[in-house]
Amino acid sequence: MSAPRRFALLVAYDGSPFHGYQRQHGFPTIQSELEDAWAAVSAEAVMMIGSGRTDAGVHAMGQVVHFDTWSCLPEIRIVKALNAYLPDEIVVRAAREVSSDFHASYSAIGKRYFYFLQVSETRPVWSAGRATWERRPRLDLEAMRLAGQYLLGRHNFSSFAAAGRTTTSDVRTLQAIHFVPMRYGLAIAFQGDGFLYKMIRNLVGSLLEVGRGKWGPAWIGQVLEAEDRKRAAATAPPDGLYLGRVLYSDPLFVAQRGRFSGSPRLNPASDPVFPAREGLGLD
Repeated sequence: MSAPRRFALLVAYDGSPFHGYQRQHGFPTIQSELEDAWAAVSAEAVMMIGSGRTDAGVHAMGQVVHFDTWSCLPEIRIVKALNAYLPDEIVVRAAREVSSDFHASYSAIGKRYFYFLQVSETRPVWSAGRATWERRPRLDLEAMRLAGQYLLGRHNFSSFAAAGRTTTSDVRTLQAIHFVPMRYGLAIAFQGDGFLYKMIRNLVGSLLEVGRGKWGPAWIGQVLEAEDRKRAAATAPPDGLYLGRVLYSDPLFVAQRGRFSGSPRLNPASDPVFPAREGLGLD
């Protein structure tokens, strides 16, 4: 072998016990667990580069990670070997060998996030830490949907970006936002070409103010145009936020009956970006 092989991993995790994705000295993180697991498998020290750095307490259904290795292990063995050393809160769903120019973050053309809310007057037990509790009998879903229309398209989202971000531009395109009623709550799905630091949680925090009746839907548009973080509402908790999918121009992972493979014969598990008017699947 004249050069190392590059692999992409599809990773899901419960972020509750971790201090985010990125390795931090003295704290448990998703990256450190993945790198330590691979060291146990292959005795190699590698860097597991994620598509993005999820914050402490944020979860993932479809985080994408890449790394380089001199190992000869096939894809299916990599999945089983890593899962044997990972904690219960992290699972590698699939592995695929990719070209050396693939980058989990830089090659992405979009991301899909979900935010789950449990709307009830009684404290949730089974969803604690995995959904955000909205302590009230109901939200005005129609008003939230109307407010969401102001956010669609390409805008400066600085009103919904937290301090400390390292990006050079606050302009992003929000391609779709869907409000999906669920038993005992609500899921809000977002798809865009990229998201600023804590942007999703800040959007949810402001949309909740509309759902509670504090502001009308047009207030969201006014906050957006102000380009001032102080005009928006408080940041929503991390519990309900999930990185759903990372989107690439060519689907990276494919699925059949819930199982993943690198074979191009199967149906895409990650669809290309679609226009805002089309549906947004939760699968």
